Amino acid sequence: MAKRLKLGLIGYGPYGQSLARSALNTTKIDVNMIYVYSEDEVPLVEANGFNATTNLNELLQSNDIEAVVIASPNALHKEHIIKACEAKKAIWAEKPLVLTLDDYDEVNAAIAKANVINHCNFSTRVGGIARKTLELARNGELGTLMHFISRSSRGVGLHSMGSAHKAVLTPELSGGWIMHHMCHQVDYSITLFNEKVKRVYAQSCRSTPDCPSEESISAILTFESGAIADLSDGLTPLGDHFFSVLGSKGAAHQNNGGLMFRNQLDDNDYGQGGHSTFFTPEAWSDDSMIAFYSVITGEPHGRNYELNIVPISEGRHVVEVELAIAESCKTGQVIQLS
Repeated sequence: MAKRLKLGLIGYGPYGQSLARSALNTTKIDVNMIYVYSEDEVPLVEANGFNATTNLNELLQSNDIEAVVIASPNALHKEHIIKACEAKKAIWAEKPLVLTLDDYDEVNAAIAKANVINHCNFSTRVGGIARKTLELARNGELGTLMHFISRSSRGVGLHSMGSAHKAVLTPELSGGWIMHHMCHQVDYSITLFNEKVKRVYAQSCRSTPDCPSEESISAILTFESGAIADLSDGLTPLGDHFFSVLGSKGAAHQNNGGLMFRNQLDDNDYGQGGHSTFFTPEAWSDDSMIAFYSVITGEPHGRNYELNIVPISEGRHVVEVELAIAESCKTGQVIQLS
């Protein structure tokens, strides 16, 4: 019989609830306890069939918890990760991991000392289309990568419409939309190009003068090789997601729910000829969770494609770039990264 993973969840907001469902959806994970901040939240947890506690130490010291999912507000991640390290629990942490580089260094040191399995949930990497694009890039089928264009918008509305996202309304907890959500595109760009960003220029705007933080952002990242990523992120009344990758041997772009890939045969001139392939790569909403389960238990994840966890240490440069984007938006200047 396959091993089961005994999981604890820290935080039960909308995304924490989604992660609890994702864990159960694997059919291999038991959510044995959920930590919430106040007694007012306990009835919701219990109504959904889970055990609730308002004592974080009770969860972390429980023998019924092998691993923890940290889905608390972004500003609390460092505290909760360090406490999980002290309790020697495997860690799944939501992005963005923390809001400053100093905090990131503290977290990395705690993880290294505890030597626990750890994962930062940059979930864009495991989406079917995005995963297939990484595969094409790593196999050399796109050639030398030159230009990545990506647009990601959450369709929840705007401050001007009275429907601003919570991360926009509470930047003291979220870090603002750049930190809270644009991290996905920044991480994917860095993973795709497999090199560091050396220069950032960005602009942002908001729908009302009194909106607490940015609602739409556009950034150009220049990588060490000279390749560029053109990223847009924000909130709209109508969500949209698109990306396109250009390489020296071919191009790929999101198209009608699939991935269109086109390369050129060696004996063709002026871009004529070659062939196009349309991929509809398989993916499941619990892919990240089942990968986490597999690494901890040693059991196979059961997918017919590669799945991996993302070590928390890989996210430090993401935060560095996000902070540069925020600084560029504030100053209007190009930011050079060392």
